[in-house]
Amino acid sequence: MIKRIIIALIFIYASVSYGLTSAKHSLSVLNTSSTRSRGMMGASFLIGNDSSSIFLNSSSLMGVLRDSINLNYTLTPDLQNEYIFNASYAHIGSSYAVGIGFAGEVNKIYSYDNLGARKNDIYNGLYLINVGAAYAITDNSFIGGNIKAVVNNSEKDNNFGMFLDLSYMQSLFTPNFKLGVGIRNFGFYDNVFGKIDTDVVASLAYTKSDSSFNVSVQYAISVPSVSHEISVGLEAMIVDFNKLGLFDSKSAWYDDLPESILDAPSAIQKRLSTKLPSGILARVGVGNKGASLGLSIYVNLFRLDYAIVFDNFSKDNISHDIGLSFMF
Repeated sequence: MIKRIIIALIFIYASVSYGLTSAKHSLSVLNTSSTRSRGMMGASFLIGNDSSSIFLNSSSLMGVLRDSINLNYTLTPDLQNEYIFNASYAHIGSSYAVGIGFAGEVNKIYSYDNLGARKNDIYNGLYLINVGAAYAITDNSFIGGNIKAVVNNSEKDNNFGMFLDLSYMQSLFTPNFKLGVGIRNFGFYDNVFGKIDTDVVASLAYTKSDSSFNVSVQYAISVPSVSHEISVGLEAMIVDFNKLGLFDSKSAWYDDLPESILDAPSAIQKRLSTKLPSGILARVGVGNKGASLGLSIYVNLFRLDYAIVFDNFSKDNISHDIGLSFMF
């Protein structure tokens, strides 16, 4: 255990050392998130439970119970001129996970000629393709990495950037307590992407085994701008459909296999036999950059998410997020 903690601390040190010579200022599409995470003010680095983990921390894909698809859309204060969305897919194996995500942010810009007459609207778009993988070093420690390609498109101009993420997470004392570290958004880019910060992230979380309660603390420092972000997120089941006997389904998919196989089920069999949470979950998040509230309805393989975010604690900067997640 001590050896693994030392490895994690070395990882943080290496991440900071690299970040100091890397990128500069944040680009929103690189920090793509899910509605669930937004409801916790982004404090979900260690508690990803669907394919959208590919955007946040690919190593947490190993905590996803089934293959999954996630869709998200953000309604911003300028919803008529700004369109933010993302989609992701993840495949979960016994000791590995792979995922792919696509995100976009499109802004409509009004243009005028020299006489002040209205011209055709200009659409400026940022598009992200994110490919990642995770590997289980042991039952309690996982490592992951991402490659992110970004295109900035405005009329006939296209600018391209390539970024990398690395992450490591480790269970402490029991599987319910987790420690994670990561470095995000370092790579190769032209002048358009020359002001991208590299983020060094550390997180500590407690997750109940049945997913009915999660609490997470997350800290990130962005270099070389040396800006800080800290957030705390809480998620709790307020109505449990499984305990009420609603929407109950068969959880053990291998009941009819020979008993010799049942004596020693594989990791993937254990994952697929785990009962999926069903119910209504509430979320709250707060940090130095704002506060948020969230609500989800889980029904076995399906989840509907909603979040309201108060960026910078301003009533004039409120956004709404809607998400859908499917497992199979």
